[in-house]
Amino acid sequence: MKWKLYWVVVLLLPVLVLAAFMHRDSTDAEYKKAREVIILRKVSHKLLQAAGDSSSRVPEIKKISETEYLLPLETAISFHPDSLVNTINQVIQQYGLSNRYMVNVLEQPANKIVFGYAMIGSEQENIIPCLGREQPIAKYSVLIRWEPTNNSGTAFWIAGIVLAFGIGAGLYLIRARWMPKKDKGQALQEEILPGSLSIGHYQFHSEAQELHFGETILSLTGKETKLLQIFATSLNELVDRKRLQKEVWEDEGVIVGRSLDMYISKLRKKLELDPAVHLINVHGKGYKLEVRS
Repeated sequence: MKWKLYWVVVLLLPVLVLAAFMHRDSTDAEYKKAREVIILRKVSHKLLQAAGDSSSRVPEIKKISETEYLLPLETAISFHPDSLVNTINQVIQQYGLSNRYMVNVLEQPANKIVFGYAMIGSEQENIIPCLGREQPIAKYSVLIRWEPTNNSGTAFWIAGIVLAFGIGAGLYLIRARWMPKKDKGQALQEEILPGSLSIGHYQFHSEAQELHFGETILSLTGKETKLLQIFATSLNELVDRKRLQKEVWEDEGVIVGRSLDMYISKLRKKLELDPAVHLINVHGKGYKLEVRS
């Protein structure tokens, strides 16, 4: 049950993170737009003040699109382009709005452009024609257009990272939960060297006189190697004591005595790492190397 719950959480995490990001981004955008409207009302107020009107109503700001706002001026005024440019730019810079925008002044009701300019970011690049030409008294509207910003790239990057995390975590869980688990001994057995034999989770390398258990390497003496070679080729079978004495000691012309029991005891200790492997003494007969499943 715990694994299933963890799996559900991992799968839902990318969706939840992306949804939270999109919600926060949407909330930030709404706040930004509301703030822009308030600041643009101040622009209208300053333009009317500059024209000598300090009492007429400031009309509602009209949002034309995501980047365009129309500022209607209720009173007929005359304006000087230099003053209009400075007034709008002063308010926009004061409140930290975009320094890249375009302005068109429209004469009403014909909606005809009588003056326009572009603020591109630096004084050398700004395009401000017709300065010094005072405009006659008329009813005007001011159209301000911000330079579009592309936030989709950030959203896609975040979505991609979150999705990659979800996929990676999901694949890890699939492998950890449903793929067959391999312990160190099994992993080693997949790379069996020539001349090696498997004994449970051990790997016996007779030529190197080594017994491997995962990353643990146990060194064997010559006689331990000979004994284990006999047992490894006769797993789960009784090996007669006399056979062991003959094949390991007799050819050397050595009297065995208690030597066999001593070496068996040493081997038994080295095989204790795998609880499935048992070197059993069959009283009066010999020994058996058992590998239990």
